[in-house]
Amino acid sequence: MSRIEKKSWKRIDWITLIIVFVLVGFGLISLANIMATPFSGQEQSLSDYMSKLNLEYVQRQAQNFLFGLAAMIIILVIDYQIYKPLISYVYIGNLALLALLFVVGEIRGGALGWFVLEQIDRALQPSELCKVTLIVLLSKVVSRAMDKDGGLKHFKDIVTCLVLCAIPAGIVIWQSDFGTAFVFIIILICIFFVGRISWKYIIAALVIAAIVFPICYLYLFDDYQRLRIDVFLNPDLDPLNAGYNVSRSKIAIGSGQMWGKGYFTEGTLAQLRFVPHRNTDFIFSGIGEGLGFVGGAALIITYFLLAFRWLWIAIKAKDNFGTCLVVGSIGMLIAHVFENIGMTIGLMPVTGIPLPFISYGGSNMLTNMLCVGIVLNVWMRRLQKKDGFNQTKLRL
Repeated sequence: MSRIEKKSWKRIDWITLIIVFVLVGFGLISLANIMATPFSGQEQSLSDYMSKLNLEYVQRQAQNFLFGLAAMIIILVIDYQIYKPLISYVYIGNLALLALLFVVGEIRGGALGWFVLEQIDRALQPSELCKVTLIVLLSKVVSRAMDKDGGLKHFKDIVTCLVLCAIPAGIVIWQSDFGTAFVFIIILICIFFVGRISWKYIIAALVIAAIVFPICYLYLFDDYQRLRIDVFLNPDLDPLNAGYNVSRSKIAIGSGQMWGKGYFTEGTLAQLRFVPHRNTDFIFSGIGEGLGFVGGAALIITYFLLAFRWLWIAIKAKDNFGTCLVVGSIGMLIAHVFENIGMTIGLMPVTGIPLPFISYGGSNMLTNMLCVGIVLNVWMRRLQKKDGFNQTKLRL
């Protein structure tokens, strides 16, 4: 390792790491509370409490985090400039995995998106990894345009980005995974913003979306997908079927009121299995019930602190490629938080998007930790000499 690289390791952004570790630790505690056998209120000793805990999910999630941590360290070792020549091959491999799902994939939650690895009792969701791939690839294209022309000024560059995003988005929509397609679009919008795209293209995109969405709703969406949108617009339309999860989630969150019922206490709805998918997509309902409005607000503030820290790192990046990488990661983080929490309180349609660092799941944890690794990589190398490009650094 060179002398410069050794100095770079001393520049780890501990603020990011501390926030991430706090979120992961809080997620493990929340999982332990939500998956516990209902407490009776008669527990006296620590052993009484421990006997009620179902730690299987906690242990597996801790393993997911350790695996993601190892992947993050590998990402840190590699200078992020090396991502550029490799990312096209990774993108093609990712598309191949998404296509392979049509042959050997498994349907979960109405979406075809999983490879089941029975030998190790795990499942892999390629669309999660595709989010990171898309961030790097779009950052490469947009930063190249910024280095050369000062921004996305040529229609060819814009079309290239749209096609690179549309291909995986089209595949996951075909697999009925609209939540992931939503995240892809948010990532694209955020990186386009960094690339100083003209407002005329934004207006044109909004007009096209306004035309395409009704067509998709009428002719491309499945019946259950149309029903989810209808229930989102009218929650009382089907409270016992399509609106069942959301209605139960809102009851659980509302029962927490201002301060919550507390964790590991008697009679919580989460422990009584009142809310479906309480350990994955609807884990925020258990958090809202246990910690109330104050706890839920504190969690949201923590996410935004992480996002603002990453925004500062994006501003301080040594080049446009680094800035785009970090802003794309911010887009993915905010899209997940906004969609997941909005879904549990009835402000967004149900799409199956997990809560970053907290929801149970290996693929999502790996994706989050890879993004953390990319952000830390950009921060570590911010003081190294820039490449020989004509840099037109973004000023926010």
